[in-house]
Amino acid sequence: MPAPPSSGRTLLSRALGRRLRLLLPGVASLSVWQVCEALVPVAIGVVVDIAIIPRSLPMLAVAVAGIALLFTVLSFGYRFGARLCNAAREHEAHALRVEVSHAALTSPDLPPDRASGEVLSIASADADLAAEVFAHLGRGVAALLGMIVAAVLLVLSDAVTGLLVLVAVPIGLVLVALPGRAVSEKAGAQLAATARAANSAADLMRGLRVIKALGGSAWALRRFRATSDEAAVAGVATGERSGRLSGVGALVMSVVLAVVLVVAGLRLIDGQMSVGALIAILGMTAFLTEPMRALADIVGLTARSHGAASRIAALLTDLEGTHDAREAPAGPGPAAPPHTAPPRTAPRVSITAHESGLTVSGDAFPSVDVPAGTLVCALVDDDALAHYVLTVLTSQSRVLGPHHLLVTPHAVDLFEGTIRSNITMSSGTDTADSTAVPPATAPTPAPPTPTPAPGTSPAKRPATAGGAVAPAVLAASGAQEVLGLVVDGLDHRIQELGGNLSGGQRQRIALARALHAQSRILVLHEPTTAVDAVTEARIAADIAGLRREAVTLVVTGSPAFLAAADSVVYVPAGAPAVTGTHSELIGAPGVIGDAYREAVAR
Repeated sequence: MPAPPSSGRTLLSRALGRRLRLLLPGVASLSVWQVCEALVPVAIGVVVDIAIIPRSLPMLAVAVAGIALLFTVLSFGYRFGARLCNAAREHEAHALRVEVSHAALTSPDLPPDRASGEVLSIASADADLAAEVFAHLGRGVAALLGMIVAAVLLVLSDAVTGLLVLVAVPIGLVLVALPGRAVSEKAGAQLAATARAANSAADLMRGLRVIKALGGSAWALRRFRATSDEAAVAGVATGERSGRLSGVGALVMSVVLAVVLVVAGLRLIDGQMSVGALIAILGMTAFLTEPMRALADIVGLTARSHGAASRIAALLTDLEGTHDAREAPAGPGPAAPPHTAPPRTAPRVSITAHESGLTVSGDAFPSVDVPAGTLVCALVDDDALAHYVLTVLTSQSRVLGPHHLLVTPHAVDLFEGTIRSNITMSSGTDTADSTAVPPATAPTPAPPTPTPAPGTSPAKRPATAGGAVAPAVLAASGAQEVLGLVVDGLDHRIQELGGNLSGGQRQRIALARALHAQSRILVLHEPTTAVDAVTEARIAADIAGLRREAVTLVVTGSPAFLAAADSVVYVPAGAPAVTGTHSELIGAPGVIGDAYREAVAR
């Protein structure tokens, strides 16, 4: 996959390059429309000189037919030009949304200074605003060409007046363009504040039930009001700068038009131009008001699009910083070191997935091979170190694919739909969603799933198709108990974020989703913290039986999983790692045994 754009200008240049097929004919059509607009006052002046003043009915009929043809071309030029530019805008907005979503979904983890609500805001509002550059470009080029044609016609009608316009208009455009950078900066600040408000709203909505239960509604309202006020202030500042820019543009253009009108009037009094020429000049001068003001507005609007594009480019760069898929190998052997550095106070731990299982290695202890057909638990005292280990594995899973390596986080995310769709991650139909990703943003095809080594195979369970879920998966995850409490079973509707389920029910459905994937190597992080001890023990035993021909690694401190595991890798804080069974470690003498017993005590 190519590197993400390094700046907003690079992103916009790339967007323009890949939409030329729509943009070029769109700009050409809009230019035809604007040129025809410029010719309208000329046509009226000609009609006055050749038909009205001589009182010639035949010439009047010809003139009316010509004006009708001119307006026909004018109308169709705008119709098709606007349609093509809008199509380019919508296609590019969609491509940017897909690109941001793909980068966020395939990144091992969000950067620490990025939140999901901010990513959502950038993938929606910023993508749409950045794509608006196509509408601005089409209108801007057409306006500029219309002004040039009008200036040329003015020179042909009256050289003095035309030269005056050719000199005054560029000066006016330069004066209008000067404040553009300030508008871009204010627009970027507004979008950032809006993203913070969106993230705050998403955070509060996620914990709305807890907030109400604890009586924190007033606190939540104050918190959101503060972030929303920041976004409002930033929006007012952007509007103020944009309004000033529009005002300066209108003032400059009005001065230019006033000077042109005065000069043309004086030349008419001196008899240096005809009545038709005067009408044409006045009409073209009035016409110039629209494209000149449009250009003044487009400068500010383009600056806002540039600010949005800069935010998208910055996010893509940050996500690329946590994504080492391009450097990590797809086959056996250690993965490339991730961008996320391990904690400085803890020993470096690396867990590498390969065709015969897992290899656990580190600075302070020798490598430990975890062969296929085993359930291994990793107990890590340092939370930061555990997060680093999971980040390493997540980076490798992006390369190997979920059929070979699947890492499930502790945080449970369910989606609006049914229990079935949340387990199978499909719409419940026999075929997966085949919506094509636009070529410009399509992800690099994943490497083929490595062929299992002799004597190994994925976890066995009854073959399923479409939206079917194996009973063994439901039993091993404890989700079967959840189905017994609802009316529609697997087709029971789940509200947004699983709001109509308890924490334990959400965890069991998420665990069923992980088991349903049939990954050769499955990594779970604290999968049963919200279920009771009896159910947890049964789930641990059932998972060990269900995945007896695959590799399962559970990062947990649960005594039930530790007891069911074939081996345990214990990593004390600031000390070398040790391996053994749960009974061996809990009965070990000395400091290690004391630390292990304290870690698993509940």
